[in-house]
Amino acid sequence: MSSLKHKIKEQIKSILGFNNKIYTADKQYMLVVSEDIKFKGRIAIVTGGAGAIGKATSIKLMAEGAIVYIAGRNENTIEQTIQEIQKIVVSRGKVKKLVVDVCDAESIDRAFSSVIANEGRVDILINCAGGGARRKAKLLSEQSIEVIDDVLNSNLRGSILCSKVVSKSMMEHRFGKIVNLSSSIGINGLERCVDYSAAKAGMLGLTKSLAKELGGYGINVNCVTPGSIQRGGYTLLEAEHLKDTNYLNTIGTLEDIANVIVFLVSDESKFITGQNLIVDGGRTLGLKGTEQ
Repeated sequence: MSSLKHKIKEQIKSILGFNNKIYTADKQYMLVVSEDIKFKGRIAIVTGGAGAIGKATSIKLMAEGAIVYIAGRNENTIEQTIQEIQKIVVSRGKVKKLVVDVCDAESIDRAFSSVIANEGRVDILINCAGGGARRKAKLLSEQSIEVIDDVLNSNLRGSILCSKVVSKSMMEHRFGKIVNLSSSIGINGLERCVDYSAAKAGMLGLTKSLAKELGGYGINVNCVTPGSIQRGGYTLLEAEHLKDTNYLNTIGTLEDIANVIVFLVSDESKFITGQNLIVDGGRTLGLKGTEQ
């Protein structure tokens, strides 16, 4: 490694506060695994598994022994993700692909049923699929119905439908863990993000209601709400901005979110259900940083 690259790496590690941890090959994930194999033999489906948070979560689950299905619409992207994970993760579990469109009820039923048929059950569902309109974001009065429907369907409706199919199998086996992903924008709202905010706020209602329905079957349903999380490469100037989006004055990483998700699907959280864990460095205390 050149002296310049080494210096940059050390600067980034210093900013993140992770000087004593090891980065994985792409420097976006840091893998810290336990001596115990927590999820040996557990079957997990991660929707949006090729996305940033989904991939980070899949990495940790596989490293802890789970059989992880990376679920998404683009088969090529899923295969690339699987290849990446296999290169950087100690092989204590397995990773498989699951092509599914969470906006399509028939696609969900077909794909998830195939997993249940092959594996006998699904133990863990993590609803990571979704996202905002991004470049298409507009004031609600100017937004198209197509974009509104796409945001609501890919986030809220998709999570409801995935949970609907998986919960049947979990109820039969009287065991299961479901984690939904919300957003700090779903807590406090944000202009030009009305559709996304509504969808992510809906994840909280989904979580609480489903937790009440499934609790008697030994199934835990919880929600994780990320704040502003670093998803790729960044400059030192961008790092300073990221630090200014929260009250801890640090950078939220993918591992920060994955750690909490993995905790909620572990046996260590068996007495937690219907809860929303906000992982944002205190951002939602005032939705800090959105004005910049």
